[in-house]
Amino acid sequence: MKKQLSFIFLLLMIGTSYAQTKVYNMPKSITTDHSSFTFEKVKSSTSSYYINYKAKNTGNGYLIIDRNETTLTMNEGEVRPSKTQYILKPGDSKTIYNEFRAKPPVKANADQFFLQMKGIRYAKAPGAAVKTEPLTVAEKVEKTYGSFHVKVMEHNVYSDRVYVQVKCSFQGKMGQLGYLDLSKINVSGGEPKIVKKGDIIFPNKSYTFSINITPNGEAVVIDWANAIQVLQLEEVSIENIDIRSTTYVEKKAAVSEAPKAEKKEVAKDCEMSFADFSKLKNDIKAEMNAGGKSVEMANEFLMEKGCISTAQVVDLMGVFNLDGKRLAFAKMAFEYTSDKSKYHMAVGKLSYVKNKEALEEFLGHQ
Repeated sequence: MKKQLSFIFLLLMIGTSYAQTKVYNMPKSITTDHSSFTFEKVKSSTSSYYINYKAKNTGNGYLIIDRNETTLTMNEGEVRPSKTQYILKPGDSKTIYNEFRAKPPVKANADQFFLQMKGIRYAKAPGAAVKTEPLTVAEKVEKTYGSFHVKVMEHNVYSDRVYVQVKCSFQGKMGQLGYLDLSKINVSGGEPKIVKKGDIIFPNKSYTFSINITPNGEAVVIDWANAIQVLQLEEVSIENIDIRSTTYVEKKAAVSEAPKAEKKEVAKDCEMSFADFSKLKNDIKAEMNAGGKSVEMANEFLMEKGCISTAQVVDLMGVFNLDGKRLAFAKMAFEYTSDKSKYHMAVGKLSYVKNKEALEEFLGHQ
């Protein structure tokens, strides 16, 4: 019995050692003109990455965080957390919990990966006031003020009070927010008590509020004054964040005293024939669909044909579905390109700043 327990304990110890996850260096806090982001947790499991940060609105406007646009990239792939949108008012702070489910080619428990904090926008306040006119309350009465539409949804007169429910819809453009500040409206016709204080409204959305009025015998009139505004959203630009484990070691290129291999001589202004170019494009697509090594296959093809133009390289880069693959192909194809002086055009075909810089550095050493 003791031997069995010892064996089970040994298995548990072995299993625990293999299940250990890496410990990561915490990224530095990020500060912008109107916001700050402080990291609280970076952890991985066998199937996910967990990256939590506290966001704080340090300005007088509104901080909008669309978690679905935050991206983790690693191993030439990317994953995103579930879609949720957060709104932080002036002075507000909130911990944003991000879980990135590792899906191939992304692998969990990596030594290094990158976090792209996109989908963060800021709307300065106050915004542009919308010109309005008073609305005399009646059943189903409605008015349009610029991009705003207001409608009386309910108007009930009781013996001791008048109840009014108003719906305010915003039909603004993308990149805009509607803002309804109920503290600035003036209601005549009695002593009003407004339920809710107003809020921001996204395009094609609405906000509903109620007013209870102790009547004085006059008609109820809502004067919007400067209560309705349009706010403009601005992108909060944050550079990609390089996250590394505490045991990460930067790989350095081996220094060799051996003479450099002679660069392949390519005839000036030559390019791949239309038939060969079309075949290579189709072969790359097929190889990717099959999960094969598309860049290596393209290398073998070019070794045989021996010539390609920069324009053809740029066109073929668009076939690859991952930015890392585009970078690898661009570096490989340079040797076979006839018009190397134009190769800077390939940089613009890459999506990530880090990959653009990598190709520019590569070209600088050629």
